[in-house]
Amino acid sequence: MDVNDRFRAGMRRPATELMVAPLALDPLSAALARRVGFEAVYLGGGGLGYARATTEALLTISELAEACRAITERIEVAVVVDGGVGFGDAVHMARSIRMLEQAGAAAVEIEDQVAPKRAHHHRGHEHLVDAEHMAGKIRAALDARHGRFPFVIVRCNAFSHEGIEATMERVRIYEEAGAESIMLMPRDAAEWAAASEATTVPLTAMTIGPGRPAVEMLVAGYALSVDPMSATVLGFRALKAGYEGIRDGSGFGLSRDEVLAVIREVGETIDIQRFYDIEAATTERDAYA
Repeated sequence: MDVNDRFRAGMRRPATELMVAPLALDPLSAALARRVGFEAVYLGGGGLGYARATTEALLTISELAEACRAITERIEVAVVVDGGVGFGDAVHMARSIRMLEQAGAAAVEIEDQVAPKRAHHHRGHEHLVDAEHMAGKIRAALDARHGRFPFVIVRCNAFSHEGIEATMERVRIYEEAGAESIMLMPRDAAEWAAASEATTVPLTAMTIGPGRPAVEMLVAGYALSVDPMSATVLGFRALKAGYEGIRDGSGFGLSRDEVLAVIREVGETIDIQRFYDIEAATTERDAYA
């Protein structure tokens, strides 16, 4: 069973174990996540937009698919891709799913915001499409697949805009359209309880910082928790401190031997030995003798 099959097998309700997918925007991050024990990573649109010094709203499907392909080409890890609004209407959604399928995505998260997506969603301002329009995009996403992947996670942003009752109706429509998992964004105990009762499909959570205990989430019906900002926050803070040290002439807190040790660990993490082995058997026999 490969990583994508294991991912799908774990997306059930009740799940036996909560899958956690930290943000990984490139193969090195994904390789490190895999090395420390994660079997899935999250290719988040917000994080990828920031990494390109722009916004998720301005990403293209080609950029997203290439980022996914770069990870799956090298790293044995399930990639959960933030597909946003599918880059347009149902027709665009279908092509987006095809491209992400070809890039090896284990799952794609799609959401019920308008297309094109607005940059000010980063400030909490979102514009939702009507439920039937979103249901058509869900069906188009499912129909576009050649096989069972990518697994389709549907994100509903309605709690903060339309209230609990309207959100529950949206979830019912999305589940009828074929949503394989639902991602809701509960803000309080009432919405948390409503989310748990809204559907029979496995739930997906979005967690920034410490979340609820895994046992509590499993009981509530969650199978997956994605972390959209971990790599951005950790990497930005560490790089900022390191760059300031280099600028000030104090370095970044590591000796030369420690730097070399980290570089060796990076090589081990990406399995650079595999390339050495190919060279040793072919073009560089003498050098490796």
